[in-house]
Amino acid sequence: MRRLLSAALLLLALPAFANAQATLTGIVIDRQGSHPIAGATVAAPGGSPSTTTDNAGRFTLASDRPLTRVLVSAVGYTGREVPVSAGTTSLVIELEPAQTMLPGMQVVANKPAPSVSVLTAADLDRASGLSLENSINALPGLFMQSRTPWGGARITIRGYYPSTSGNSPNSNGLGYQVFLNDIPVTDATGTTVLDDIDYSTLGRVDVFKGPVSSQLGSYIGGAVMMSTARPTPNQTSITQQVISGTDGLLRTNSSLQSATSTSDLTLNYGHQAYDSFRPHSGSGKDYLRATGDFEVGGNQTVSTYVAYNRSFEELAGEIDSTDFYNRNPVSNAAYLANDSHIALTSFLAGVTDHYRITSDITNQTTLFGSGRTSNQPFAHGVTDVNQFNMGVRSSFGYTGRVEDVGINGALGLMAQRSNLTSNGVFIVPAPPYPQRPTAQENFASNLSLFTEWGFTLPSRTTLTAGGSLNRNQFGIRNMLKNNQLTDTTQLVTKTFDWVFTPRVALTQELSGTMSLYASASSGYTPPLLSNVIASNGTLDLSLKPERAVQYEVGAQGTALDGRLSGQVALFDVENSDKLVTQTANSVTFTTNAGKQRDQGAEVSLGYSLVDDRSQPLSLLRPWVSYSYTKATFVDFKSDNNNNAATVDFSGNAVPRVPRNMMTIGLDAAGNQGLSLNATWQYVDKVPVTFDNSTWMRSYDLLGAKVGYKAQLDRHWSLNLAAGGNNLLGSTYYSFLFVGPNYGGLAQAQDGGHGDGYIIPAPYNATFYGNIGLSYIF
Repeated sequence: MRRLLSAALLLLALPAFANAQATLTGIVIDRQGSHPIAGATVAAPGGSPSTTTDNAGRFTLASDRPLTRVLVSAVGYTGREVPVSAGTTSLVIELEPAQTMLPGMQVVANKPAPSVSVLTAADLDRASGLSLENSINALPGLFMQSRTPWGGARITIRGYYPSTSGNSPNSNGLGYQVFLNDIPVTDATGTTVLDDIDYSTLGRVDVFKGPVSSQLGSYIGGAVMMSTARPTPNQTSITQQVISGTDGLLRTNSSLQSATSTSDLTLNYGHQAYDSFRPHSGSGKDYLRATGDFEVGGNQTVSTYVAYNRSFEELAGEIDSTDFYNRNPVSNAAYLANDSHIALTSFLAGVTDHYRITSDITNQTTLFGSGRTSNQPFAHGVTDVNQFNMGVRSSFGYTGRVEDVGINGALGLMAQRSNLTSNGVFIVPAPPYPQRPTAQENFASNLSLFTEWGFTLPSRTTLTAGGSLNRNQFGIRNMLKNNQLTDTTQLVTKTFDWVFTPRVALTQELSGTMSLYASASSGYTPPLLSNVIASNGTLDLSLKPERAVQYEVGAQGTALDGRLSGQVALFDVENSDKLVTQTANSVTFTTNAGKQRDQGAEVSLGYSLVDDRSQPLSLLRPWVSYSYTKATFVDFKSDNNNNAATVDFSGNAVPRVPRNMMTIGLDAAGNQGLSLNATWQYVDKVPVTFDNSTWMRSYDLLGAKVGYKAQLDRHWSLNLAAGGNNLLGSTYYSFLFVGPNYGGLAQAQDGGHGDGYIIPAPYNATFYGNIGLSYIF
């Protein structure tokens, strides 16, 4: 009888024993960006047992007792308690970024991705939220400028941009890749247009500085990953927001957000108008967007993004430094005479499938398409362009172990094609020259095969190695012959050789929150379609891509119980085969005639004097970021003729790259909903000519914002804010044109008089106010 009773008790205990010995696996990801979080702690209540996630955000937790919940925490994120249902063996855990993270600091302290800076939702909301410049320029090594108050944006990363003095450095973004919700914004020609991106809806931005990621393209400048904000879990709400400000700024935002434990949906419409502080520099924008994430079974999630946008930016043109430093709100007469503007209508759509094939193997595939029509009368002509882009990006991921070595890797490809038709007229600004009409049907395509593998060694060392194999192709059908439209079907193509760009990185963890790293990576930027076509319509198919190698060492981490956080990086980028625009016999064309070297240091540091949500003053955090960038022409000439007319710019500073930039910030918050964000930024003087004869003076900017958020009752919440930019009334620019020289005049290095190369920013302080009201169902 006793034996039978013991056997029965043993049978009853077997399920509990099996559950107690069960192994719980899973992945910890960033809720806003869906990025894996390395170094996160996953623990049972009481702290034992516990484990940390690997570079791919994955964990394995074994317990000798039943697990009904686990506690998950990570540096830079708000910790959470996650229930574990009976029979559950795998979890996907999402963490929200903490509001106290140092702007720009990679949130993973002990397993950093080299050269990655992060902007969270709190960083993006530091000012009005309508412009990315206020946030991204606070990151070391980055300098964003715009040709118009709300358009024509370009990001300079560690001093790199294509160096031609024609269209390339003076237009939209070039030399880096931009993604929005995993959809490429950069087209196959290498051009990035951000006029139709609604920055106010972003929840996270990751900036990869230099060619540091094998998986995100090979461009020398790097990559920018943007992600729209996701709804609050298990909540449905309707929100209406109104922002009004100086110079006729008016922005309305209407959104419906809904989220369950397995899906979320956002519908958003935004309308924006702006009059500007100088003639013919107004702006109008309309944004319509739908995004959703839907769990399809336990192993699959489908994410969708669809957006339709219209943007109209008046062009007031560049002005002379005399008017600029006299603070005259004037516009360029040639732009006014031609009613210059940029009118864009665009759509962007993509669907991403996240599928877990096995516990170790995953796949993420994105199908995307976009289209854009643009009409641009400029100072001396007009151009109309119709463009369509389509492509696919697919990546297989693996996470596993071989004895004591953790392995995670990716293998994938991205293919993209852009078709463009353009028509226009260019009027040379000199009476003897005739008009030159254009009519072309062009295409560009690129293919990238990539792989990247990380090995976590027992000595707390992580080795990452990878590379990408890239091919680019152009096709040009010029519909003109002797300046007359013809029905020619001749198509000229240029296919660049396959280019392999490797990278390797080594990370050494010193403690649970401190680490050192070193990396070497290579990249290349192919010529644009506009580079291949000379001003007289002839083609130069001998142009070579720009090539670069980046070396970097750095350290980052936290101390004093996480109150002190910081990072430092030293880099050296050597760039060869720079593209240069030259003119001969009244014909302007592009050639490879330059080399450039960028060396620098980047530092970020922040300290939480107060971080206690139970206190009236719950947060008080000063922080600082600093970058030193020595960008120099090493072997850079006006042309490759090497004759008496050739000008050697070697040894000169690269135009438009500040040697020193610093931002000091203060974030404060109370537990009753009040907040304060203040920043002061210094930008060093910069040359605007290759011969360094003309310089812009340094400037500093002060901005501040106060806010109040309150949950009025069970259904209604209120968000109020007011702030100002350029509170000191500094004279500063929003965009600089560059060239070999302006007027050939030797200028003093404290800022002289040029010949029209400055897009001024508002000379006086500007203010804005925000009210948002949400109804929560």
